[in-house]
Amino acid sequence: MNKFDAMTDKELKRYFLEHRDQESFHAYMDRRYARPNRKTIPADDPEWQQKVIASIKRQIGETVDNGDQPQS
Repeated sequence: MNKFDAMTDKELKRYFLEHRDQESFHAYMDRRYARPNRKTIPADDPEWQQKVIASIKRQIGETVDNGDQPQS
């Protein structure tokens, strides 16, 4: 067990954003990619563009809701 295992996703993300070290980055990415939350949209779906835009907007809203500031 490492020091990141006890952190919530939000805490781990905040820790990485504050420290910018490889260990926390890898822990965060490993955790993110371990989840089966990826969704695919078939290329022949007539509403694919609207679905992609809606997904991006949800992700942006999630980032803003978590209090994270976009990096410029």
